[in-house]
Amino acid sequence: MNRHAVIIAVITFLAAGLSLFIGSVDLSGLPSEQARNIIFNIRLPRVLFAIIVGAALAMSGVVFQIVLRNPMADSFTLGMANAAVLGSAASVTGVMPLVLRPLTSIVAGLLALALVLAAARRLETTYRPETLIIIGVLLGAMMSGVLYIIVLIAPDQTESIVRYMFGSLSGADYGAVLLTGVLTLLSGAVLHRAGGALDLLNLGDARAYSLGVDARRIRPLLLVVASIPPLVAISFTGLVALVGIIVPQMILYFRPLMFRPLFILSSLYGALYIIIIDTIGRTAIAPIQIPTGVMVMVSAVPLFIFLMHKRVLTGGRQ
Repeated sequence: MNRHAVIIAVITFLAAGLSLFIGSVDLSGLPSEQARNIIFNIRLPRVLFAIIVGAALAMSGVVFQIVLRNPMADSFTLGMANAAVLGSAASVTGVMPLVLRPLTSIVAGLLALALVLAAARRLETTYRPETLIIIGVLLGAMMSGVLYIIVLIAPDQTESIVRYMFGSLSGADYGAVLLTGVLTLLSGAVLHRAGGALDLLNLGDARAYSLGVDARRIRPLLLVVASIPPLVAISFTGLVALVGIIVPQMILYFRPLMFRPLFILSSLYGALYIIIIDTIGRTAIAPIQIPTGVMVMVSAVPLFIFLMHKRVLTGGRQ
């Protein structure tokens, strides 16, 4: 796994470096000062942010799926992403101070998660995967409806709100990179340290309890820690969905892994995935830029269907 992780890290580094010189503007014909400005003030923060966003979404998906024992659990299917986007839209439209945008996204996302878990718990004594997903998707749909109402109420902010609905890395700056990066590193360190407990949770609550892990106590803590990085990322990018499902499940399709190696590889592959997707999105039909969230949906849905077919419909590799 160490060699695998090193190889993916090197590929990610090379892809990031190449992405700096690919875009709608040809740098070779520009004065050196203007070219440096584009690279260091526009493309570099966007590439760094793509790395952080991809890692944050993928690593949180790993934790959600283990803690909730649900291979389809992530911030999108649990309604958290839509709630975070709604919180960010409230900041953009002036309902709340813009400086509180990350905080409003975190609070809105965690409230959505609490609602989904509470509703699922009330319907059943256990968190059945299909119940969680149905409630999460329905809550997300309701949040999207509220967001559309905000668009009708504040038409002058339509462009900004639509950016959140589609998910875009355009406009990324070093402030967003620093805040999201620090929170992702801190969350990642805590979750990596809890790897032993997560491996035991993967065996079931009863087995974990017999081995010294109180699932009822540690589950909400792990969910909160895993939720913060993607919710902060979404507060800047808008809705970027399915990364947390596709990346870890594709890795597990080829090889079953314990939590820590899966966590590391998912973070690296998530970063690489978003870099590649974002670069294609901003260059495929340049000068028009396809939003990153749209590009992820277009590429992820076929992969999602493939996983459903191989792992559910035909009982493929587990």
